[in-house]
Amino acid sequence: MRELVVHLGIGANLDDPVATLAEAVVALARIPGWNLEQVSPLYRTTPVGLVDQPEFCNAALRMRAALPDKPAAAAIEVLIRVKELERLFGRVPTVRFGPRRLDIDIIAMGDIAVVHPRPLGTEPDGIDADRPLVVPHPSATERLFVLAPLADISPTLKAPGWPGTARELRDIRRRIEGDAAARCVGAWDSTALRWV
Repeated sequence: MRELVVHLGIGANLDDPVATLAEAVVALARIPGWNLEQVSPLYRTTPVGLVDQPEFCNAALRMRAALPDKPAAAAIEVLIRVKELERLFGRVPTVRFGPRRLDIDIIAMGDIAVVHPRPLGTEPDGIDADRPLVVPHPSATERLFVLAPLADISPTLKAPGWPGTARELRDIRRRIEGDAAARCVGAWDSTALRWV
């Protein structure tokens, strides 16, 4: 086992997304061997892909986790944990990029670069089950809803294969997508365990 810094992106746009995401932060922090280091501000973001749906709420987390030494095994363990949590929060199969009660993505895991088949049953949206598990997230550098909160907690993060830091990439995406695509709406209160 080794300790890795894991960056996760969380998002939701169904029911009460702000409350759901706060509950998800608490649930992730309770995973044995995982320690929550930082929670980003909360952002309201415009949908990507399928645009005819409610705005999303998005945030990023930096965690430290005890994980297997082998990169693929470490990535699979994180994937299994976050997909279990999505199911517990009521995520059901839907269309790709569609509305979500809870979505948790692995953005980056230390210096790990992995492309590996997904274990059966880990993808709630069965239509995507044949996509490989890729770490760092293959689309993170092209999504302001990922980069805006990520740059708030880890501005100098430069995951394997990224052409710049989280802050640099956020600034590029903000010029492309515009400020309205990701608007900060609250700061994490670590005492109240919610965004205020």
